Amino acid sequence: MITRQLFQVLASATLLTLTACNGVAAVHPLSPEAAQVRVEEGDPPDGAIALGVIQVSDGQGCDFTGDRGTKAGATALLKEAAVQRGANFVKVTQVTEPYSGHDCYHREFKIAGLSYRLAGAPVLAGAPVLAGAPVLAGAPVLAASAAVPTQAPAAVCTPICSPGYACEGGVCLPLCNPACGSGQVCRADRVCVPVTTTP
Repeated sequence: MITRQLFQVLASATLLTLTACNGVAAVHPLSPEAAQVRVEEGDPPDGAIALGVIQVSDGQGCDFTGDRGTKAGATALLKEAAVQRGANFVKVTQVTEPYSGHDCYHREFKIAGLSYRLAGAPVLAGAPVLAGAPVLAGAPVLAASAAVPTQAPAAVCTPICSPGYACEGGVCLPLCNPACGSGQVCRADRVCVPVTTTP
């Protein structure tokens, strides 16, 4: 028979073991272009060209699985996303830190913002130029390259998706970690369940 004292010791040891499994998401080094991106809470300087909404999520998992996201990691991802958009300034509009929900401890650190290209700033080579966002006359290009293709902005979710959901084609879809297998669907509580067909 397990005594109450022994039970408490075992429970504490189990909790410590699970806690030790918790990781922190690694912060990836920035590319030279991303290192030049300004991330601020205020408005950009006059003359900046708006390029659209950017949202990123650092870390993943729920409860004792996955890696906990950080502000530094999310900011690095935000800067890299800005470069892909052709932006060099991001005004932060929303920050969602890891939090304890009714179903689990959500480990993602999310940042959303509005991206801009500052007036007279260099256009980063390889960055797409979005429709409706012309290059300013006299703005230098940092490296010689072929013409940059114009692409339509990706559909975004407004408001941004809650932790545990990802924006795909303008729709917030639940994420399951690990991903669901064939014949399964990710339920709103992030649990994989068999696909059922209604007669």
